[in-house]
Amino acid sequence: MIRKVGTILATVVSLFCAIVIAQAQESRWQADHDAGWAAYKEGRFADAEKMLRAAEKAARAFGENDPRLATTLDHLAWVLSADGRSAEAEQLAKTALATRQRALGAEHADVVKSLNTLACLYETDGRHAEARAVYEQCLALAEKVHGKEHSSVAALLDNLATIDHALGKTAEAEAEYRRELSIREKIPGGNPIDLAPTLYDLGTLLVETRRFAEAEPLLKRSLEIRQKELGPEHPDVAACLEAMGVSCMDQRKNAEAEALLKQALTIYEKDLGADHPHVARCCSNTAQCCRALGRVAEAETLDARAKAIREKQDQDQPAK
Repeated sequence: MIRKVGTILATVVSLFCAIVIAQAQESRWQADHDAGWAAYKEGRFADAEKMLRAAEKAARAFGENDPRLATTLDHLAWVLSADGRSAEAEQLAKTALATRQRALGAEHADVVKSLNTLACLYETDGRHAEARAVYEQCLALAEKVHGKEHSSVAALLDNLATIDHALGKTAEAEAEYRRELSIREKIPGGNPIDLAPTLYDLGTLLVETRRFAEAEPLLKRSLEIRQKELGPEHPDVAACLEAMGVSCMDQRKNAEAEALLKQALTIYEKDLGADHPHVARCCSNTAQCCRALGRVAEAETLDARAKAIREKQDQDQPAK
């Protein structure tokens, strides 16, 4: 009887120790993972990789099919992509995707996240056709998992529209932007600022296709939302002003265009600095407007400034 009680007691102690060890491993993984992901969001990529590598080591103790390992690898892929290590990032993203599919099933919400990660990596690497194929797969799964009116579906439509816009598939991009906007408009308690990028993107696409009357209210609404939510001197406000200026210029409303473009340029310079790429682009657009108004000397000055900014950027690029 004493021996039996001793055996039971030893078993209980062993189980207790196993639980304590497992809890310690979980806590260590969570702390390292959260610290690494926070560092990534702050742009501290070296720190992010260090902490996520530690989290990866802790997660492997849970087993190769554990969802925590997949989450860690997925987030580490984002870090390596931001650091320009696209091949390593792709391999990690694919491993995370396969792990989630094995552990959670092919139709799980976390599989949607992994597909989105992989598509974003392809997009960042300029592999637009591959990105588009994965975004389509991801969108179809998100609709099945979350429903067709879910906010995650809207986000994926935005990603797909951006790719289609870049590929010159303007009809497809327009349809995707419009559907995204429709979903976001209907989200209960939605934040108005979430509408602004879609309004802007759709508006600029319509300007490119010379549908100015349709573009104008979209760009104005985006501008109003951004001014209210972000403040009048935010770069996103400047982007709206610049797009509206380009639209006016394309319609030969050059005096109106000049006012909008110069307002945008002032905001860019103040918020982003005099040598930012947005400043160069806006200088070029303003130069074109000044030239149309017959002010050739001013146009040449602006063009020269844009050229100088771009040359400085080229010099600052690290050698490959």
